[in-house]
Amino acid sequence: MSPRTIAFCFSVVVVLAFVFLVDRLLRPSLRKLVDEVTALPAATEFYLRSFTIVVFSFAVATIIGSSHGDVKEGARFMEYVWSVSSDLKDVLQGVFGVLLGYVAMITILVAALRRRQP
Repeated sequence: MSPRTIAFCFSVVVVLAFVFLVDRLLRPSLRKLVDEVTALPAATEFYLRSFTIVVFSFAVATIIGSSHGDVKEGARFMEYVWSVSSDLKDVLQGVFGVLLGYVAMITILVAALRRRQP
C-alpha cells in the first residue's frame, strides 16, 4: 500500500473511533433527557438514531473527501502526520458544528414541551 492509502486508512479509523466515542458518551444522558421530556419511546429512538446518523454521516463524508493530495510522493513521515491532522481538524470542526446544532434543536424541544407539562 502507498503511504497515502495508509494515511487515509488511519484517518478513517481515528475518525470512526472519535465519533463512536462521542456517541457512546452522549447517548445515555440524551436518552434520559428525551425520555423525560417527550415520554414517548418512539420519539426517543427517533432522536437518538437521527443524532447517530447525522454525526456518522457528516464525519464519514468529510473524511472521504480528503485525499492527502497535499503530500508529494517521497515525502517524509511528518508530512503525512500533518496531512492526517489537517483532515482530522476538518472532521472535528464539523462534528462540533453538528453537535451545536443538535443541542440547539434539543433545547428548543425541551423548552416547547416543558411548557405543556403540568
